[in-house]
Amino acid sequence: MIRWLPFILVSLLWASLGLKDLLAHRYRRIWWWLGCWGLNALTWTPITITLGNSVGEISSFEWAGGTWVLIPLQRASIDLSFWANIVMTVPQGMLLQFNWSQTRWPRWLLAGLATGLTLETGQAIFNACVHLGRWVDINDVLTNCLGVIIGAACMWGLQRHFRWLN
Repeated sequence: MIRWLPFILVSLLWASLGLKDLLAHRYRRIWWWLGCWGLNALTWTPITITLGNSVGEISSFEWAGGTWVLIPLQRASIDLSFWANIVMTVPQGMLLQFNWSQTRWPRWLLAGLATGLTLETGQAIFNACVHLGRWVDINDVLTNCLGVIIGAACMWGLQRHFRWLN
């Protein structure tokens, strides 16, 4: 049960921030917090979904209750889960641009890096605190960042063609 504590505590944070925006009638922003909660559910629960079937060795090491991968883009690490990490953050990039439509690519890049680093740092901390058993992978930082940028660029393009999205 203690392994679920990070997910529960962070879910309460997202719920309180969403409620604050609901009470302030910032309805668009509620989608942002739901997106944060979804990423929280995918990364900070003790349930691991393995999408890839990597062939070959990945250079990694065990530390603080988790497996760490610090060498990016190893051939064996580019599998279905690599691509899924891009796809899972595309909606957050779209929500970023939807909520803050004046934002452009430098901020998309910063938001993407912040997203990837937050998710992986959280996994590292929760591995050490409650033995979450998650991988802390530099590839996830890169792919999460790319997903946010792709999502924001897609929404930016949609906003240019459909003014009602602004």
